[in-house]
Amino acid sequence: MNIAIIGAGITGLTLAHQLLEQGHAVAVFEAAPRPGGELATVDVGGEPIERFYHHLFTHDRHIIALANELGVGERLEWLEPQMGYYAQGRVYPFTSPLDLLRFGALSPWARLRLGLGTLRLQRTRDYRQFEDQTAAALMPRYVGREAFDAIFADMLHAKFADRWPSVSMAWMWARLMARARTRTPDKRRERLGYFRGSFRVIVDALASSVTSRGAELHLGAPVQTIGIGEPNAPALRVRGQPVQADAVVATVGLPIIRRLLPASRRAFTDTLAATAYVGACVGLLHIREQLSGYYWTNIGDRRLPFAGLIEHTNLVEPERYGGARLLYISNYLPPEHEFFHLDDETLIDRFVDPIAHVFPKFRRDHIVHGWISRDPVAQPVIEAGYQRRKPPYASPIPGFYICNTSQIYPEDRGTNYNVRIAKQCAAQLQADEPALTSTA
Repeated sequence: MNIAIIGAGITGLTLAHQLLEQGHAVAVFEAAPRPGGELATVDVGGEPIERFYHHLFTHDRHIIALANELGVGERLEWLEPQMGYYAQGRVYPFTSPLDLLRFGALSPWARLRLGLGTLRLQRTRDYRQFEDQTAAALMPRYVGREAFDAIFADMLHAKFADRWPSVSMAWMWARLMARARTRTPDKRRERLGYFRGSFRVIVDALASSVTSRGAELHLGAPVQTIGIGEPNAPALRVRGQPVQADAVVATVGLPIIRRLLPASRRAFTDTLAATAYVGACVGLLHIREQLSGYYWTNIGDRRLPFAGLIEHTNLVEPERYGGARLLYISNYLPPEHEFFHLDDETLIDRFVDPIAHVFPKFRRDHIVHGWISRDPVAQPVIEAGYQRRKPPYASPIPGFYICNTSQIYPEDRGTNYNVRIAKQCAAQLQADEPALTSTA
């Protein structure tokens, strides 16, 4: 088959890789000038670093296997950073179970109940019992109201903005399981993976693999319309030119897909609108001094304009970046939020005093350079009952397929699951080949 893929992020490139293995002809269309999507990088001290923060867990078997297959598995390093939690005006260590017992933002009884409730959830193997219940309703029954209000409500709000009360307990369960499964054998720290040379190494390896086997990779080529299945229409229109294909797979977000499909598909696009999204607005700062010993500091104070401060050079040594210290500022926000419209320097200025609120020694003149990256359709809101709204790979439109983060469930989005859904979608296309080619 001739298959057109919209998007050259990790999902689109992995899908192309799989489809070529199956013997199909593939063309990939990417609006940006480089492949990678949210794995796009900037250079600091001659070393690439992602514009959006990334790491792997030890159980991320799909992307680890892909890295090994592509010959870059030896570039993956496993590190054991320290974590922090900002609450009540100070940063608490939040790495080990012992840190939990000492977490002064909670009463001793609340700490005990939090520990027991979390352990009970982590021993639960079947998430389906949680699918139709919200984390806001069910989580306090496990960990207690005090711990829920002090930690988990803020975590949910940080991830899903004002839609947090509707988030599925199945998503929360999967989040807790992911963190538990990546711990060291003594449970004292999390073990996280990072590629030497950044995640660009796997993007470059994928791009090289697919192009060397004959795939067309069109960069700076935004898709204008999706016409597959329409009478007398090309499968796609790109830069004013028609593109023919037996099948089209969109790896971009559902709101983008809705804009690209014709008005005649309104009944279908209305079903896609049932999934709400929040956007990601991430700052990356090259700073002069180390702020703390923590890699990841979760922010338990909704008055501050970010959800987390991630000091990347407490995970990867600063010498790799010519001695530069690197800090991410994490935010998930509604797509209409002003942060998606402010110019970069204004937004960086907005962050200075709040960062100093958490780390008092920080000042504006500590910033050497900053980058702001925005994705208004970064995160689908995984609401209770999401299992009934999750779109299948094969759509009702003949020859049109969807493969994107809306199909990662119940886990939190991540590159490992992008690889997983790409493999599943490729298998679906292979199974559908007789029907697709008979009508071509």
